[in-house]
Formats: sequence, C-alpha cells, structure tokens
Amino acid sequence: MKNDKEALFAKFLDYLHSEQQLPEYLGETPESVHSFDPYQMVAEWTALRHEIKQQGKLLRSTQDALVQALDVTRADQQHLPTRLEESHKQALHKFERQEEKLLEDLLGIVDALDQACTYWQEELKALSTTSTSKPAKRKTFWQKLIDWIKGNSTQPSSSKKSPMSASLREILTSNQEGVELIRRSLLEILRQRRVVPIPSLGKPFDSQTMYAVGRESREDVTDNTVTQEVVKGYLWGDKILREAQVIVATKQ
Repeated sequence: MKNDKEALFAKFLDYLHSEQQLPEYLGETPESVHSFDPYQMVAEWTALRHEIKQQGKLLRSTQDALVQALDVTRADQQHLPTRLEESHKQALHKFERQEEKLLEDLLGIVDALDQACTYWQEELKALSTTSTSKPAKRKTFWQKLIDWIKGNSTQPSSSKKSPMSASLREILTSNQEGVELIRRSLLEILRQRRVVPIPSLGKPFDSQTMYAVGRESREDVTDNTVTQEVVKGYLWGDKILREAQVIVATKQ
C-alpha cells in the first residue's frame, strides 16, 4: 500500500515537471514564471487541511453551545408560566398581609371609639342621677364639676341647677353623637372591605371564632353561653381577622 502511494506521488511529480502544451486561451507565454515547488504546495495543502479541521472543530463546538443554549431557552419557556404564577401568588400574599395588618390597626381604632361611646353613655347616666336625694358613693368628673360651679357661683342655688345640668347634658350628648358617627363611618368602611363583627353575646361558645378569657357562674342561662364580650371579634370574608374574647357561663 505504501509503495503504491509513493509510485503515485512520483508520477504526480513527473507530470508537474514535464512541459505541457499551453491551451490557446491563455494567449502568449508570460514573461516571468515563478519556479514551482511541489513540496511547498504539499506543505501548504497540509496546513490548509489542518486549518479546515480546526475550523470544523470550532464550528461543532459552536453548534453544541448553540444547541445547549436553545435547550435552556426551551426549558425556561416551559417553566415561565409556573414562575409567573408563583410570583403572582407571592405578590398577592404580600398584599393581603399588608391589607390584613391595616385592617387590624383599624380595629384598634374601632375599639377606642367603642370605649368612648360607652364612656359618654355612662357619663350621661351619671349626670341624670345628680339630682337624686341619695349621694353617690363615688362622684364622676361631671358631678364634681357641678358641685364646684355651685360652690363658686354668686347666683342663688334655686336658679342655677336646671340650666347647668341641661347644658352639660347637651355637651355630653353632642360628644357622644359625634363619636358614634365616626364609629359608624369606620364600621361602614370596614364592611365594604368584607370586615364584619362576629356575633357572640348570648351565643353558644365557638372555639373557632371565640377565645374564653374567663367563666361566670350563672343559673339563668344555658351552660357554655357567652355572657360578656370583652373584645369584639371580626371576620374578614371567610377568614378570622380577630377572635372574640368572651366570658362564658358555667353552672356549678
């Protein structure tokens, strides 16, 4: 096999060294012709072949990298809906948590308004008892104020009692109505956001929506009935925004 290649190469060299008749389309013989070096041609051909191989390897490497990049892109496209859905759920959960915190803060304001309404009602009730014959064991601020005004006024006592009590009653009533109006407005805002009170007073105790902070011995109501609402509970749609803190009846 080796001898055949050498013989073929020898014939090829003989052909290259032999004088060949130039075809007519080449025209006249050129004035100067560089000498032909077959070894140089073979070396250049070998170098060219090596360069082609290197470029082929580079092309295959580039194709492999492109295929891998396409595979990654297809995988990303397949997982993109899932990632978008997870991102949407996370954003929605964060928004709901912030909204829940805001609603809880508003419930604290509602509690304060409830206490204010109760306070004004008690003051009005206490003011209505200032004219009774029996002295109160513990005087309220308004009773003390009336006594102070009576003690420092120069008018006869018979002419100052009724107008003064009526004026204080108007002030207390006005304050109570103002606080109650704010309270109702805030409750309406909460209702529009699906926040409603949990009915508990007089209802059977429900451990899902209520938390018992104490028990009260009662014979006039059914056992395990809520007799007092310490802190009002609220629902936010189907979710418990705040449990109701209650006192529960028990029979001993």
